[in-house]
Amino acid sequence: MVLGRIADGQWVPLARNIAGDLLFVDHRHHHWGEIGEMSFGDPEYRMLWPRMDLMLADLCDSVENSAPVTPVPRVPVVYEGRMLEWHIRPPQKVRDGL
Repeated sequence: MVLGRIADGQWVPLARNIAGDLLFVDHRHHHWGEIGEMSFGDPEYRMLWPRMDLMLADLCDSVENSAPVTPVPRVPVVYEGRMLEWHIRPPQKVRDGL
């Protein structure tokens, strides 16, 4: 992590992609237990869920329904029955008259 720039020493990473973007659990006093996301391509981070149980419920619903789980259009997919991958869903085209 890049401490001092966008990361905090009390963040515990829980998932990371090949580009280094990651999900973390915040252990700071006023944010304890929140799940956040940081991207090394973005100087800011964002909090996604207030608690781990809510994140897991959203993940389960998303996997079962093949629906995006975060504000960014990403869909978790179980790969080879053992690993979670995040597929980026391209924006849907809007047809005239609909």
